[in-house]
Amino acid sequence: MLNSIKSFLDIPSPMSLPLLGHTYLFLPGGKYKSEKLTEAIKDISTKYGPIVRLKLGNTDIVVTTNADHTETLFRNEGIRPIRPPFPALYHYRKKTFNSVGVVPGNGEEWYRFRGGVNPLLKTSLINVYREQQEDVSRSFVNYLRNAVDDNYILYDTVEHLMNFAIEVTSLVCPGQRLRCISDEPAEQLKSASKDFMDGLYKTLIGPPIWKLFETDGYKQLKCSHQIIYRTIESYLKDFQKMYKTNPNFLKETNPFMYTLLSNKNLSQDDCNMLAIEVFLGGIDTTATTMAFTLHYLAQNESVQEKVRQNLSDDSYLKACIKETLRLRPTAGANSRFLPQDTVIGGYLIPKNTLVSAFSSITSHSEEYFKNADQYIPDRWLRNSNTAFHKFASLPFGYGPRMCPGKRLVENEMVILLREILKNFKLETDSAHIGMVYRMNRIAEKSINIKFLHTNH
Repeated sequence: MLNSIKSFLDIPSPMSLPLLGHTYLFLPGGKYKSEKLTEAIKDISTKYGPIVRLKLGNTDIVVTTNADHTETLFRNEGIRPIRPPFPALYHYRKKTFNSVGVVPGNGEEWYRFRGGVNPLLKTSLINVYREQQEDVSRSFVNYLRNAVDDNYILYDTVEHLMNFAIEVTSLVCPGQRLRCISDEPAEQLKSASKDFMDGLYKTLIGPPIWKLFETDGYKQLKCSHQIIYRTIESYLKDFQKMYKTNPNFLKETNPFMYTLLSNKNLSQDDCNMLAIEVFLGGIDTTATTMAFTLHYLAQNESVQEKVRQNLSDDSYLKACIKETLRLRPTAGANSRFLPQDTVIGGYLIPKNTLVSAFSSITSHSEEYFKNADQYIPDRWLRNSNTAFHKFASLPFGYGPRMCPGKRLVENEMVILLREILKNFKLETDSAHIGMVYRMNRIAEKSINIKFLHTNH
């Protein structure tokens, strides 16, 4: 068995250039575009196989498009999984706020912050907000009636859904409903949210010259962060007073803010930072996933009608969202630095090597999903008798670093989807809409949906 294990250098690899490695493939004029990274990796894996070795910058990366390899990666990630850092974000937060949060950190520092957001995975905690989430969803449906044009078309649906995402997320954190569906302040928060993700992406993929002077990307990161921080901090001050004077009331009405403020391992600066991360974490991803779900339902009239007949069934609504996340995941890959030497795909990969498992490719593969390019929510139902690889579609990640907001955003989207389909029939003229990378993956063009009143 040991003799059959191949070395790291035996992993297939495209031609490498001195100094540049494989970066030349993604430079202007190169074969691939970084904003279409999933398509690039799919093309490379078609030529070289499901496991490929790349050198980008000074980093050796093993890329895999095989679900078994993905499982091996997660089974060996350790109890303190190390993923690629966000050095510009870490630097700015440490210098400015004396706290970095859960997103850019690793190791023990990450573990301490992670404890502050883990309560979001408790169904009992999330259910406290359900009535308020339903009210926000009804408000958004009323908003839609006025937002469509004379032909009942809503243009750039993602942009409108960001209003919903901001308002519904604010119920949990910072715990004060920000009336963004009907009020103008949403525009500043929407812009700041988009600028933050854009600045994060630019500082991540570009050379780290932000260490020498403030680049445009770093300025975007800094300015957007300041806007959001000021907004969240002002509400947190009120909750900190409430926690001191009436903790039981806070525990009953806003259990997440209570668990955050009562966490003895977190300073006030830490609480502020985690509140920002929870607030920011689901805005663009929720809006993008909901828009694509509406798009797929508008394309598939029979599926849409079946959903409408099962509006009281959360499991079918969740199946629709899961199928959207399979076809259009907002995360392209899950990446980890290996904590020890690990055999993946028959190759011995050294400790501290970065491995990236592209679930945005495996989730589209006929190897793992029958009729993989078709929108079939029924495949996710328990009675479907459909078995597929547990690690082939991982839109929220897996293990200790799984997205802590998974259950929260699922609840939010299920409630909104039900309310929309109670009131509207969906149509669209758009066919294929792909995705591009902007930190998270987003729609490559405007998603336009026709919202016809069900009694129209």
